[in-house]
Amino acid sequence: MDPNSTTAVARLHAVQNHLSIQPCFQRHAIHNDKPTGPADLARERANASFKVEDMTQVILRGKENVEALSLAYQMIQRDPDLRMREGHHYDLTRAEDREQTMRQIARTIELKKQIKDPRLRQALFMAMAFYSESYSMRMYVHDMLFKQALMLFGTSEQQDKWMDDIENWRVIGCFAMTELGHSSNLRGLETTSTYDRATNEFVIHSPTLTSTKWWIGMSGETATHTVAICQTVVDGENHGINWFIVPLRDPKTGRLLPGVTCGDIGHKSSRQGLDNGWIQFTSVRIPRENMLMKWASMSPEGEFTPSPNPILSYATLIPERFTILSGSQVVLAQTLTIAVRYGAVRRQGNHDEQILDYQTHYTSLMPGVAFIYMLNIVDRELFDKWDEVAEYAQTDAGAFMREIPDQHGVSAGFKGALAWYVTEILESCRRACGGHAYSAYNSIAGLIGDYGVVTTGGGDNVVLMQQSARYLITTLKWAQEGQEVVGSVSYFNDYKKILSNPKTSFQDPRDLLSHEFVIDALTWACAKKATDLAAILAEAGKSNFDQAWNANQTELVRLADVHAWRYFLILYQRGIDREKNTPVYGMLRKMGQLMSTFALRKHLDLFLEEGYFDGNHAKHVRQLFLDQCKDLRKDAVPLVDAWVIPDYVLKAPIGKYDGNIYPAYFGTVNAAQKSFEPPAYWHKYAAPLLNAPRPGDEKKGCKC
Repeated sequence: MDPNSTTAVARLHAVQNHLSIQPCFQRHAIHNDKPTGPADLARERANASFKVEDMTQVILRGKENVEALSLAYQMIQRDPDLRMREGHHYDLTRAEDREQTMRQIARTIELKKQIKDPRLRQALFMAMAFYSESYSMRMYVHDMLFKQALMLFGTSEQQDKWMDDIENWRVIGCFAMTELGHSSNLRGLETTSTYDRATNEFVIHSPTLTSTKWWIGMSGETATHTVAICQTVVDGENHGINWFIVPLRDPKTGRLLPGVTCGDIGHKSSRQGLDNGWIQFTSVRIPRENMLMKWASMSPEGEFTPSPNPILSYATLIPERFTILSGSQVVLAQTLTIAVRYGAVRRQGNHDEQILDYQTHYTSLMPGVAFIYMLNIVDRELFDKWDEVAEYAQTDAGAFMREIPDQHGVSAGFKGALAWYVTEILESCRRACGGHAYSAYNSIAGLIGDYGVVTTGGGDNVVLMQQSARYLITTLKWAQEGQEVVGSVSYFNDYKKILSNPKTSFQDPRDLLSHEFVIDALTWACAKKATDLAAILAEAGKSNFDQAWNANQTELVRLADVHAWRYFLILYQRGIDREKNTPVYGMLRKMGQLMSTFALRKHLDLFLEEGYFDGNHAKHVRQLFLDQCKDLRKDAVPLVDAWVIPDYVLKAPIGKYDGNIYPAYFGTVNAAQKSFEPPAYWHKYAAPLLNAPRPGDEKKGCKC
């Protein structure tokens, strides 16, 4: 046959295929308009390999907490001061969003005083955090950042003076750290606190434009006080940064106090209900007692005692960075619930498949589903340890000092490595929902906007990863000098033994399912990369250290990333060991195995570069990842259902629990349509264009 003829026939067949009636069209458009979504989701749930209720109890730490959260969601839905009264959340103006958020805070504080059950009080906050990111952040600024600073840096006398007012919101606090010209470089902050011996006061001052406190949540419109981090100047000598309580507004009138200028940052990419602002201090005087003096102090006689370790000034940032894990769960649980349900409902293709059954689809979503469970388990492990360390701040200063360096190193690495991966998951979810995720009414775009600040707020991730790397290089040096190192870096004590095996012992693909095998591989990678980089930096010497650091910056970040994932997997295994007697332990272990493979796959380039793995090893890792994602896909819907997020909280019709998404989506969009009449600008701009005379029309109308 003529080759040209063969090509022509093939093209005709392709055109015929495109024009033929597809199964989805036959299903929806010819004889049957009944949606398949409800049946699809019902089937997914019926085929679950575990009881959703059992998994929910693990997520929420017990049946009583599950019941409390269910009641809290019901309270919000029924309370006109907590829920949206009318319209859609994403149609609110900034002013409306601010007012609604403050109304919700006022109501929850009122309810907190009335509710006797501590579980229900905590559940109400959790439910509201899922319902509104702006609410969550306003509460977080006051309850975590402001209050935590007082708890970590304030004396018992200062806590006695302030804590009751803070707990009951008679004081509304904010946290003034970052400046217009300085953020992660805290040592470069410019705001000064100068001691005046004559009056026994500190004078808080913003000497330059770049010293303006910037991005300060709650300062734009509402905060009455702030804890400000300032350079402490005594008799002309700078004693470094310390924390000071500075009044901002009159609590009766809301007006700014003398010397204080606050403004609003303006429109942001999201979280419009949070009044991020800026602060300038012009010789604002505060009593000496307003310096937080647990570690550094100024005596009534004017004698300054510095902190025993400068790192203590940053201690409040540690729990802030750990809260990334809980905050990430809030955003990811909603986004993945929407994306997974939509993937199970949406059908497309030659055989009218659920799009969640396509390999490219489930491999983009299932690691994220497993990851939120890891965040949940590790969150508990981290805060159990941090609560112990924070208690030392009140009872055992020596123990606190010993624990803080490792806590700081872990918090910096986790914040950087894990938050970066969360942003990847969010974008995968957006793409997995196609064009519908671009609609604000399906929430994913807003959730991505809410989370966008996390990779730079609270410390830029690149800077934090370098802080983690510096901690790793330092502790390795200590181990090489014979000192014992503890915590997340304890494996450095055996660095010689670890590096004595330059190639993996991997022979059977089933080895990859062993937690111990994966940890051993990642431990080798950390030890190898750390020793290589430490040697380069040591060779550079002090005079060329900064240049050598910069020349190896990407590899240092890479080291911190491998170390963070290694310790993350260790803490997850430690956490699920507590759940061995629960019916869902097998599923928790399966998700951990998937993410262990994910971590190896993520760092395959390092293993291949160093010769630890060969090409066949890499192929086994990649294939296992595909197989594990396919296997977990069977439980995708039950796994997101276990987070028990009501539809009204999701605010996304394509993620509806019952699967009947299209009527809900169309109804949401239609409800937002204010009028079907032409808009005013149509008559002003479109009509003149459409009705402009054509060339020659003036001649046709000529009467001469």
